[in-house]
Amino acid sequence: MNRNRPNLLHGSTVTQWILYVTVAISLASTVLSWIGIRPWIYLAFIPALADIQPWRFLTVVLVHGGFIHLALNMFTLYIVGPTIERALGSWRYLALYLLSAVGGSLAVLAWVLVSPSSIGGASVGASGAIFGLFAAIYVLQRTAGVDTRAIVILLAINLGYGFIVSGISWQAHLGGMIAGAIVTWVLVRLGKPRVGITAAEQDRQTKLAVGGMFVAAAAIASVLFMALGMWR
Repeated sequence: MNRNRPNLLHGSTVTQWILYVTVAISLASTVLSWIGIRPWIYLAFIPALADIQPWRFLTVVLVHGGFIHLALNMFTLYIVGPTIERALGSWRYLALYLLSAVGGSLAVLAWVLVSPSSIGGASVGASGAIFGLFAAIYVLQRTAGVDTRAIVILLAINLGYGFIVSGISWQAHLGGMIAGAIVTWVLVRLGKPRVGITAAEQDRQTKLAVGGMFVAAAAIASVLFMALGMWR
């Protein structure tokens, strides 16, 4: 008997594009590194270069430390991404993903204040953005009055794993999680119907809020750069 398998990506255009682009760039970077070409070095987040190469705050999600790292992150995105995209809408979901990635990078940058030797270290992977999605699930479930114990346990296990195992950027995980929770809370709050405000006006206000969050992230980065004496 034939059975139709559910397509989790159905109606999830942004998730599909994130998967396609990330897998293509990560695989190409890995293959090229085998012949001595290292394009990942221009995309990874390196605190020492972030002030003059700010694209690294975002491009960190496009390169991974091998096939297993890539597979784990993309499988998680495939599982949780579509549900969040359908709940928030495509452009809000993209904003959440990008701001979570930036939040992870900001946490890595802030850690240099605690551990100055980490300024030259390179972070790769979409884990910060993925943790932002986990946090988004928590906020959405909490808002809907759904039992959040499962996602809390999942977050605790994955976050704790980063503290125990060496070579994992727990800073990016924590930063992405915090950013994801804040962004989702703002999006949900602004998305609630309000008397006297049209859907178009709500959408405009949400876009302004998202723009403001990107500006706030840039301001935080600037403060960190000043604190680290990195202005050039």
